Amino acid sequence: MAEYRRFFVPPESTDADGRVIVDGNEFAHLKKVLRMREGDKAVVCFNDGLDRFCEIERIENNRALLRVVETRLNAAEFGSKITLYQALMKGDKFDFCVQKAVELGAGEIVPFESRFTVAKWDVKKTDRYRRIAFEASKQCGRSRLAGVENCVGFEELIERLRRHETMIFCNETERGNKLLKALDAISVPKDMAVVIGSEGGFSPEEIGEISRLKNAVSVSFGKRILRAETASVFALSVISAWLDGLSEEN
Repeated sequence: MAEYRRFFVPPESTDADGRVIVDGNEFAHLKKVLRMREGDKAVVCFNDGLDRFCEIERIENNRALLRVVETRLNAAEFGSKITLYQALMKGDKFDFCVQKAVELGAGEIVPFESRFTVAKWDVKKTDRYRRIAFEASKQCGRSRLAGVENCVGFEELIERLRRHETMIFCNETERGNKLLKALDAISVPKDMAVVIGSEGGFSPEEIGEISRLKNAVSVSFGKRILRAETASVFALSVISAWLDGLSEEN
C-alpha cells in the first residue's frame, strides 16, 4: 500500500511485548526526515518476505515502538531468487544498473571483470551501491533487501555460475534463441542467474566457457544491439513480466 512508509529492521528488533523497535538510521529517517508521529502507519520488514503493517505506538529519543496490526506475504517478491552478474561499466552506469535491477526483482547483484572490461573496481564504492540497493528495495515495495557483493574475476564468476539451478547467458553472438522463447521452454527455477557483459562484450573464449556450463541457457535480445546498462534492464524486465504472468496463472 503506497500510503505506508517502509522500514527494514533486524528480526530480533522486538521488545518483550512484541512491539517492533525501529532505531538507528531507520529511526532517524522516520523522525527527522519523514517527521512521523505516534499513531502514524508504517510497514516494517524483517527481510523475510513478509510485510508487517504497524502503528507507531511511542516515539522516544532514539527509537520508535510500533504495534503490529497485520502481517501479510509481500506481493512484490518472486518465488524465484534472481542473481544478476553484471560486468563493470564506466562512469555512474553501475549506479543506474543497481537501482533498476533491484526495482525489477534482482535479489543479488555481483559485479565482475572479464577480458574486455574497461572500468576498474573501486571497493570504496561497495557501500554506495549497497545504499542504492537499500533505497531501491524500500521505494519499490519489496520485503527483502537486495545485496551487492564485491567484484569477482572471471574464474570466480564461472565457479559461482555453476551453483545456480538455471543461468541465463545474454550472449551477443546468439542468433536463434530469443529470451522470451527460451524462458517459456524452461521450468520455473527457484534460483536463477542472469549474466550481462560489459561495453566491450566477452571474448570468444569467455563466451565458450560460459556457454559450456550445464545450466546455461544462451539467449539473444533480437536484432538490436543494446548498451550494457540497457541490457540488464531489458533482461530483467522480460524475466519479471514472465514470472509475474506465471504467478497470475496460478
